[in-house]
Amino acid sequence: MAKPNWTPKLKDVLMHETIEITKVSKRTGNEYKTDCIPEILVYSTGSVEDTADGNFKYAIVDSKKGLEYEIKTPNKIDVKFGSVLKFKNLIGGATSTGGWYSADSVAIAERS
Repeated sequence: MAKPNWTPKLKDVLMHETIEITKVSKRTGNEYKTDCIPEILVYSTGSVEDTADGNFKYAIVDSKKGLEYEIKTPNKIDVKFGSVLKFKNLIGGATSTGGWYSADSVAIAERS
């Protein structure tokens, strides 16, 4: 018999549709499956922070869902307050203080 799962999925937390992908852990080299949001458009609050692991953390607002959080990526771009950012393959998980989020890349979204 299965036990109840009290850990919410990424889809439930960020309220965007997800797909399952296979990734490789940078730390162990092992493959694992995880839920991801293939592409997400959000607004920059104008803040980019260098992290100790050589990545970059972007403070963002998802105005459609009413959420504010930070996303870590390996690439750095210049952002301004209100820039529309496009993150690819956003993943995340729970921590004792809320959650962590990382993406494969970030770019300024093309205006249509």
